[in-house]
Amino acid sequence: MKLKTLVISAASVAFLASTVVSAKPVGIVKGVMEIAGISRNQNNKATIDPAFTKTSRPCPPFCIQPTHPFAPATVETVTELDVIHAALDVANGYKSVLIVDARTPGWVKKGTIPHSINVPFTKLNSKALAKDPIAVVELMVDTFGVKDMDGVLNYDNAKTLYLFCNGSWCGQSPASIKALLTMGYPESKIKYYRGGMNAWKSLGLTTK
Repeated sequence: MKLKTLVISAASVAFLASTVVSAKPVGIVKGVMEIAGISRNQNNKATIDPAFTKTSRPCPPFCIQPTHPFAPATVETVTELDVIHAALDVANGYKSVLIVDARTPGWVKKGTIPHSINVPFTKLNSKALAKDPIAVVELMVDTFGVKDMDGVLNYDNAKTLYLFCNGSWCGQSPASIKALLTMGYPESKIKYYRGGMNAWKSLGLTTK
C-alpha cells in the first residue's frame, strides 16, 4: 500500500511539473508580469472564485449598474489597469491616492485588491449621512484628506479615490460615491471601478 501511494504521489508531482512547464505566461499586459505586487494566476486552467459564479442575484438590490451612474456628475469609470496603476502609486508612497473597498467586512475577508483600504458603504451612504452627518465628515477628514474649516469642507488636499465593490451588479460603491458627491467631494477626485472584485478575480489578479 505504501509503495502504491508513493508511485501515485510521484506521478502527481510529475504531472504538476509538466503542467507548470507547458503553461503559457499570463501577463497583465504584454511584457508586464507584475506591478506593485499584483500579478495574474499563472495556471492556465484556473477558474473564477466560486463566490462570483452566481449569475442571478435578485434585482433589486443587485441590479446592473450603468457605465456612468452618477450623471450629470462626471465621475470617471475606470478599468483594472487604472486601479493597478493607482495601487502602484500607493505602493510608492503617494499620499494623494486611495483605493477604497466599499464592501462590508465579511466580503473583504474573502479577498480584496492589494493596497486598498476598507470603508464599508454602511458608513458612507445616504442613510449614514441622514443618521450621523458628523461621523461622515470625521471619516472624510481622518481618511480622505478633507479639511473641516469651522463647518466648511475644504477639498484642496482631498485624495483621489478609486472606489469598488463586488462588480457590475453591486450598488455598494455607487452608494458611497453618491454620498461623497452630496457632500461636495470633487467629481475629478472620484473614480468608479465598475468591474469590482468580480472582474478582478475573473482575470486571476492578486488579492490580499
